[in-house]
Amino acid sequence: MYILGINAYHGDAAAAVIRDGRLIAAVEEERFNRRKHCAGFPIESVKYCLEAAGCSIEDVEHIGISRDPSAHLHKKILYTATRAAKSLGDFDKGKKAKSERNGSSVFRQVADRLANAARVRDLKDDLARALKIPKNRFRAQFHNVEHHRAHLASSFFVSPFERAALLSIDGFGDFISTMWAVGEGNSIDVLGQVEYPHSSGILYTATTQFIGFPHYGDEGKVMGLAPYGEPRFIEDFRDIIRTEEGGRFRLNLDYFRHHAEGVEMSWDEGSPVIGRIFSDEFVRRFGAARVAGSPLTDRERDIAASLQLRLEEIGFHVLNHLHDKTGLTDLGLSGGVAYNSVMNGKILLNTPFRRVFVQPAAGDSGTALGVCYHIYNNLLDKPRAEIMEGAYTGPEFSDTEIRSELERAGLKFESYSDSEVTRRAAEDIADGAVVGWFQGRMEFGPRALGNRSIVVDPRRSDMKEILNERIKKREPFRPFAPSILEEHVGDYFEQTHPAPTMLMVYQIKPERRAEIPAVTHVDGSGRLQTVSENVNPRYYQLISDFHSLTGVPVVLNTSFNENEPVVCTPRHAIDCFLKTRMDVLYLGNNVVRREQHD
Repeated sequence: MYILGINAYHGDAAAAVIRDGRLIAAVEEERFNRRKHCAGFPIESVKYCLEAAGCSIEDVEHIGISRDPSAHLHKKILYTATRAAKSLGDFDKGKKAKSERNGSSVFRQVADRLANAARVRDLKDDLARALKIPKNRFRAQFHNVEHHRAHLASSFFVSPFERAALLSIDGFGDFISTMWAVGEGNSIDVLGQVEYPHSSGILYTATTQFIGFPHYGDEGKVMGLAPYGEPRFIEDFRDIIRTEEGGRFRLNLDYFRHHAEGVEMSWDEGSPVIGRIFSDEFVRRFGAARVAGSPLTDRERDIAASLQLRLEEIGFHVLNHLHDKTGLTDLGLSGGVAYNSVMNGKILLNTPFRRVFVQPAAGDSGTALGVCYHIYNNLLDKPRAEIMEGAYTGPEFSDTEIRSELERAGLKFESYSDSEVTRRAAEDIADGAVVGWFQGRMEFGPRALGNRSIVVDPRRSDMKEILNERIKKREPFRPFAPSILEEHVGDYFEQTHPAPTMLMVYQIKPERRAEIPAVTHVDGSGRLQTVSENVNPRYYQLISDFHSLTGVPVVLNTSFNENEPVVCTPRHAIDCFLKTRMDVLYLGNNVVRREQHD
């Protein structure tokens, strides 16, 4: 039985396919069309998934999308009607200009939602059009899966847990921002939720915009900036978002526009664009918003620190309530806020949970995966068959295909044996080279985890500057991540819970920080990836060879890209190598050195 899951008409469009409960492929559309966080319809992802599964669309028995326009419909209608009535009331009271503006925005929001709902309902039409086939060739049953239920499914049905507490927390999806539940066997029982317009994800995005990072996905920059500041605005943020009983929380809506005036959002085929979410009350409280690209000041650093601390307080408030209700110590975490690896790394320190599972595409792209397993395990009640230990679910390329691309590009290259290639790469890294490392199947989710990575020596204190100057062009406050052999985690970090998908930040032991300065953040932390031999044997061997050479079982790992989506194909990797100042490119067992063609 083949099941196809899709995230579409929203940021991070993606597709996934399973066969008899086993995950065959999962991939984001941005990797193919090279548009960061691409929205729209993920046709190239769908095509790849079908190819990887060795099936045609006619073989697929179930197709689902992680949106359900009918979910919470009565609440959506009631909320919109209340807003419209308020606008008319303001008009009657003489607040003509504001009421006309708010009233028109309310009805615009209604129109936009209806249009988007129609697109979601027309999934069969869009899929047939994209695949250039008539609709009558489908034999699949089509499903609309509520957004947060897809998130929850993605964090439970592929986890190692038979029974677990579950939390999905993000901006919004199907009128909900946060949902918590308990998963057991083949079922997920929802225990509570936080509804529109209240959202910790919206708070983080609005504040990210205010301090001058306007692009979709910039929230991670603010997480990296936070350790440079002091949380002197924490009481302000405790006013902006307030906790309530039962694990709930509520925004002070005076600080936001999304509920009253609406926010312009573009979810077309390119990168998503979101209009200003914060209101003028932000300006009255904190001063003028920072202009993107202008120098950062202590104010922005301190706002970031305060925001991050308040997000953690909100997250632990929800999680402690969830534990109180379930008594469980295993946790499945999902949603866009689950990319906040700083918060994730503190869960075991601030809640009673003892094990945490976060699948690598915890954000919206991962709902494509969740759709598959919601249908297979929950709706069809099929036995669970998958534990997702890694993220390697994308395209891979043979050495023959790689050599053809190298020859087409006119590049001289050498080819090594399996054992020699990791040893040579480790020697290059130890010698200070910037190494492009392209191996096996591409990762699912935003993190490069050793198959589409740039790998360098973490012992060099100047390596962050070298990477930024030659390749990444990133803000200097953003940290780089360590990949560490799993058996050595306790030697370097103060926590040892596995972090195979680079979604945990732990404190590096003080006595080890000078040893690996390139991956030690300003607060002594590191966003680590624990590497095991059974999950990624080649990357494990590379780090092992580096360990044998240097005595350090850690490398610096950053994504293989330059202000673009992570590379997918050998051609993408070659193009990135040629336009940057990378020293060596390892494509499978083939190696290109820059001096051969400069």
